[in-house]
Amino acid sequence: MISGTYTVIRSAEPDDANAMWRLYDPSRPRSFLLGPTREVMIPTQDEMREMLGRRDVVQGSFFTIEDRSGEIRGCCVLRGAKLESEFAEVVVALDSDAAYETPLADEVIEFLEKMGFVDKKLNKLVAHCLSNETQYRAYLARHGFVSDGIQRQMVYTRGQYFDLESLSLFNAAHNGSAHGTAVAAS
Repeated sequence: MISGTYTVIRSAEPDDANAMWRLYDPSRPRSFLLGPTREVMIPTQDEMREMLGRRDVVQGSFFTIEDRSGEIRGCCVLRGAKLESEFAEVVVALDSDAAYETPLADEVIEFLEKMGFVDKKLNKLVAHCLSNETQYRAYLARHGFVSDGIQRQMVYTRGQYFDLESLSLFNAAHNGSAHGTAVAAS
């Protein structure tokens, strides 16, 4: 468990499924809902509980984000972090778009950057956002992520096409900047 000034970040548990399931809103396509084939996937609550129970998948990579009052505010993921590949994908899924402009969100990205660049010694972190995720994209840019390009009309869901943007943050850029507050292990 990691305790910060605004957050408690801990490994996700099966009991988190009901609270986390509200992040999976089918009327609001989000990049973290994309499966390997770049199709929007909405799990059931039971599927979510089962996935959160799989330690081999979740342990050390899928985290629950709580505010200091204990309310679950979202989740974050460091996916595919292997030293030999030198990069990993980060996901920050918060319960509202406005939450990306808060110190809580800043602590989450700092946690993921430390885990990726310091603990795992990666060279690059990659993130994705759909064209409708303007607050999430601004959040990533504010933390130094730079666009690698946009795949036009990459995702079709709910009768509409969405562009998919890839963004990267390199370790050298991270080491040359200081973001906000520190998150301490407890």
